[in-house]
Amino acid sequence: MPLSITKKLILKEWFRFFILSFIFLLLILTVAKLITGFLRSNVDHIEVLINYLIEMPTSFSRILPISCLVASLFSINKLKTRNELTAIFASGFSRKNYLITIFQASLIVALISLLNSSYLDPFVKKHRFSLLPDGASKFRNLKNVGLKASTIGSGRMWFKSHDYFFSFAAFDRINNRIQNISLYYTSANDNQYSSQKIIHAKSADHLKDRTWKFNGATILSGLNKEQFPAVSRQKELIVKMGETPDDFVQVEADITTLPTPKLIDYVLKLKASNINTASYEVLLYDKAVNALVCILFALLAASPIYRPNRRGTSFGFNLSVVFIFSILYWLVYSYTMELGKNSKLDPLIASFSVPIIFALYIAFTLFQHRKIR
Repeated sequence: MPLSITKKLILKEWFRFFILSFIFLLLILTVAKLITGFLRSNVDHIEVLINYLIEMPTSFSRILPISCLVASLFSINKLKTRNELTAIFASGFSRKNYLITIFQASLIVALISLLNSSYLDPFVKKHRFSLLPDGASKFRNLKNVGLKASTIGSGRMWFKSHDYFFSFAAFDRINNRIQNISLYYTSANDNQYSSQKIIHAKSADHLKDRTWKFNGATILSGLNKEQFPAVSRQKELIVKMGETPDDFVQVEADITTLPTPKLIDYVLKLKASNINTASYEVLLYDKAVNALVCILFALLAASPIYRPNRRGTSFGFNLSVVFIFSILYWLVYSYTMELGKNSKLDPLIASFSVPIIFALYIAFTLFQHRKIR
């Protein structure tokens, strides 16, 4: 059997089951989300459909790895049932080449997953308010939307409060500290707004409630008068603001709308300012891990190739073992990710430790069966 024909057969079966499983899982998820949405009394059907479309790219990141797992498991089982798997190996096509073929197939899916999480998902999240203007009050998935107007261009975030605007470089949620903050107080006269006072500070520490301590503050007052503004400096300045630390977490929440290149740029800028970037690094690494898992799950589910005849381990046993491993993976991975977000574990270790363990297991299995062609 020529190599090209063998590889074509393997890829054909793999992608066929991948597409079928992806459609099946997407349909299950769609039905569940739409039924849940239609049962809500405060939204109409159009809003439910739009909200589902907004969530769809995020769902892809979880469906794609499972589809890779199902594709490997079911395609190998079909070839085994028809005795084609035995014929493939008897023709000289090694198990190593089989795994390489599955790796190549899953690599394509991994790239699709990476593009989805890096560009499509942030793009949809960026436009969710224009798609669903009143969605934050109706759907939980839209409530954590940040209010960032600009981050990468100016290196600062802008926000409008009741009687002032403020901008800042970053918020350190671990220490409840705002870095490089500026407050622009305004006054209104016949719907015409004018600057009244500006406060610049190197940082601001949260004391209690809505009270903040500005460190190294410079105050420019009397801006709405004809004479030059008065300038004063204070080492420490107590300021009553309308925002609590939770509000600043919400303001920064919109970093999920940044495509991967801009997110990398943002994290690097925060690190340069000695800001704790654990939660942002975990968000960034998660995009790569979701793509990597597509490959790991595909290779993990390919273990039946070491027992190609129909008298080997049953399909039900293989199915149960692989899915138990998968569930275990998501449970442990979710736990380590939370540790990474809370700075209890290095973000790089939190994100990649579990995938590396699974990769080592796959490598060990391959090494264990290295004598089997």
